[in-house]
Amino acid sequence: MSKRDDITRALMEPASSVAPSAPRPSGPMSFVARAGQQAAGGLAAEIERLKAERGAGFVILRLDPETIGLTEFANRHELSLSSSDETFKAFKENIRLHGQDTPVRVRPAASTGKIEYELVEGHRRHAAIRQLNKEVDGGFPILARLDAKAADAKDLVLKMYRENAEREDLSAFEIGGMFAQWLRNGLYKTQREISAATHLHETTVGQYVAIAELPAEVVAAFRDPRTIAMRWSKDLGKACRDRLKLTLARAGKLAKAEPAPEAEVVYRALTAVPATGDGKPRGSKLSESVKVDNKVLFTIALKGGRLTLNPRQIKEDQLPELYEDLKAYAHKWLKDKGRAPS
Repeated sequence: MSKRDDITRALMEPASSVAPSAPRPSGPMSFVARAGQQAAGGLAAEIERLKAERGAGFVILRLDPETIGLTEFANRHELSLSSSDETFKAFKENIRLHGQDTPVRVRPAASTGKIEYELVEGHRRHAAIRQLNKEVDGGFPILARLDAKAADAKDLVLKMYRENAEREDLSAFEIGGMFAQWLRNGLYKTQREISAATHLHETTVGQYVAIAELPAEVVAAFRDPRTIAMRWSKDLGKACRDRLKLTLARAGKLAKAEPAPEAEVVYRALTAVPATGDGKPRGSKLSESVKVDNKVLFTIALKGGRLTLNPRQIKEDQLPELYEDLKAYAHKWLKDKGRAPS
């Protein structure tokens, strides 16, 4: 049995199953005996070192890529792992020609079966090597670092996030989807908690999540959601809040347009404020202050199809009466206009 076989067997078996070393013979030892003892001691030390590394998550394994499955927290959009993506094609070809430089990170799978490991980081590498494994004669094994510590879900998702954040590799849509998934799964209860864990400003976290939670029709208008820029988050969100029906109608037309418009063109079309008959933007704000003796009693504003009233000098105990009077007036007005039941 080779030294490699001895090491492999020792790593795969529990410590109690490794046979104890033979007792040291008494009396003078020959040179050959001393050399043999030193070799055995070196082998034992090597085995112990590798065992310690395995416990700390430093062991590199050579695996069949089909034995590695994805977790529910996989954060890559399917287009990033598609043969139609030019960047992915070049990445895969580089691995084909030069081999895999950086191991993926895996953790033991929760259940037994064909899937023995779950991917912690390296989704593009794993996808590329899975394809190569089917295309190359004899298969294409994948190098993987075993990380038993990633069994904790929070540890897992943060390692995924840090790996991509260091390379600025994920799109805003993918990052937003990842954060939204953390919230749905209860790993973090609020965007503020995600902010603390990732060291991103809470506003930035909110912008990422807002992009991921855009209506499906709006996302489809871009064809490739990875092209949605972070800086568009606020305007797209506003268009969906203030003019949802119009925005969805525009998105439907853009999704069918041929040839597909550039992402910037889609953004401008979706966020353009329509003009009214008098040439004023429909979404422009009208606001007026109502004063008595040069004191502002309240301000009234019309913006984005919403009417708001903000009392200033009105006492709190007068607000219920004002509320009832305004409600009665609104009902009478609508009735007079034929838009309220009699």
